[in-house]
Amino acid sequence: MDTKIMGGLLWLFVSLNLGAALAIPYFNTTADFMKCSYGERGSLTATCVNANTTYFKSTPYRFDQLDETLVCSACNLKTLESGSFDISGNQIKNLQLSLSKIELLKQKAFVGLIFLRNLNMSHNFISSVYPGTFTGVKKIESIDLSYNNISVLSDDGFLELINLKDLNLAYNNIKTISSKAFNGLGNLVTLNLERNNITEISYTLSKLNHLQVLNLRNNQIEKLQGSEFTNLFSLLLLDLSLNKLNNPIIELYPNNTLKSLFMENNSIHNLSLEFLKGLHSLEILDLSHNAITDIQKATLLGLYHLRFLNISFNAITTFQTGVFTGLPYLELLNMSHNAISYGEITGVFSLHSLYALDLSHNKIPRLDYEALISRLPRLSYLRLEGNPLPCDLEEEMNTYFEADNFKFYLHDPYSNTKSCVLTPTKHSEKIIKETVPELDENRSAGMSGGEVAAVILLCIAYICLCLMFYVQYRTFQENRNQSPHRATSSVNLISAEDGRPGDEFLRE
Repeated sequence: MDTKIMGGLLWLFVSLNLGAALAIPYFNTTADFMKCSYGERGSLTATCVNANTTYFKSTPYRFDQLDETLVCSACNLKTLESGSFDISGNQIKNLQLSLSKIELLKQKAFVGLIFLRNLNMSHNFISSVYPGTFTGVKKIESIDLSYNNISVLSDDGFLELINLKDLNLAYNNIKTISSKAFNGLGNLVTLNLERNNITEISYTLSKLNHLQVLNLRNNQIEKLQGSEFTNLFSLLLLDLSLNKLNNPIIELYPNNTLKSLFMENNSIHNLSLEFLKGLHSLEILDLSHNAITDIQKATLLGLYHLRFLNISFNAITTFQTGVFTGLPYLELLNMSHNAISYGEITGVFSLHSLYALDLSHNKIPRLDYEALISRLPRLSYLRLEGNPLPCDLEEEMNTYFEADNFKFYLHDPYSNTKSCVLTPTKHSEKIIKETVPELDENRSAGMSGGEVAAVILLCIAYICLCLMFYVQYRTFQENRNQSPHRATSSVNLISAEDGRPGDEFLRE
């Protein structure tokens, strides 16, 4: 009996010790699972794994001048409380908190990071940025809040960030931008609002006087009244592509510096004279993938420095050189994938700078390349593939441009197949021709009714004048025959004996 009791006690003792032995590593492993460590030598980077918001101040890891960058890997921060990174003696300049399951930012969440320059909080679940969030971190220059759940940009959310230059709010769910949402961001250079649900801009951007890059790509903007960007004097690039713009008006003050404007993939039908105002510095304009059917004359007037114009993937039916002659620096013109079936050389001036023209994938049946070259003296690259052109045109153009460094494509350069029309169509006149002024056409076709009446009146007047002269002449002859002296003189002139008419008259 004592032996059994002793055996049971021994078994219980061993079991308890074994359990303790197994449990100790588990608790130690859990404690060690949240830790911060220095990266490779010279990287100036510290990495904290699986940390929560209370761990940064409690960790024994000493942040010093070697830890310029703090990376949070697989962290579970959820709510950033006030002073979450108030770490004594730290000199952190770059804070990487992406993929950290952040949902809420409380006031003064980053206080204590007095050296912070760059903050990345992308790929989290942040729904809003409230006033006071960035109190105490005025030196921040870049914030990345992309790929979150922000739906409203509240007033004064970034008020303290007077040195902020780059703000990325792309890939959120922003629908509303309050009128004072960007207060305090007077030095902002780049603003990325791509892929949101913004429907209007109004005057929310008017105080961003140093903004150079504005990305509004892939939103729900339908209207632009023309005054949304007038105060953006420093703007260099404006991206409005992939919106729902129909008949937009973009107006900037004459001293603006806008170089690039992207408006592809909208619903623009016509380019009115009000379309672009004051964009004298514009160099790149992309209007591809719209529904443009016509470009009114003088629409592009004033774009003196435009170099690249893309109007591909629209519904334009006519190509006229005169529409572009107000663009003295135009180098590249892309009008591919339209419905061009007719063209004419209009205007007086040539496009002296144009060296690349893309008319591929249209409905051009024939091309007067000689007339085209006459207005495009620098043209050296021409694309015509995807048009119903005659098969003999290639040989003809090869012969014509044999001595020139001129490249043209009548077929897809990346395909071995050739597509052309074997026999000319019944409308085989050359597609691009030089037009005759309207007045000359009227004259060659025939005189108007007014001109015919004038000619008839002129003829009647001439006949009357002739009759008057004839009557006068007859009267003069009759008077002459009735005068005796004149009769004698006349006989003497004709019957002189010495054969010298007039001697008798002289002797008298």
